[in-house]
Amino acid sequence: MATQIVIHNDSSIKIDDSFHIDWEDKGNAMISLPSTIHAVIWNDLPGQNEIQNKDASGNMTGNTDLNDASDAVGSTTIADLLTWGATRQIEIEQAQLSHDEALAVHNAEGDGSVWTKTWIDYDPNYS
Repeated sequence: MATQIVIHNDSSIKIDDSFHIDWEDKGNAMISLPSTIHAVIWNDLPGQNEIQNKDASGNMTGNTDLNDASDAVGSTTIADLLTWGATRQIEIEQAQLSHDEALAVHNAEGDGSVWTKTWIDYDPNYS
């Protein structure tokens, strides 16, 4: 399981301060967050772990402190988001590896069907 996650709602996700996921690559199993959440911060950096909230106009409305992995984030918990993040990282890395392997075969054998594909074509969990 991941130990850190930073989510910028509708923008990006960072897992364990090293693996970046663009929002469009979050996959089909991402737990939906309320539109009133601007960001979720759960990491080892100095400062409070928190949910940054916003109103319908996008104006910041305050923060909700997070102190335990069981704390709620919308209809889920930090622990569930960490588990999802670790799983999604593995899915993306596996799809990238499958693409790289297919590309290597393409380069070795001249299979013309691979050059137009990306790792997304090898990810059954892509949304």
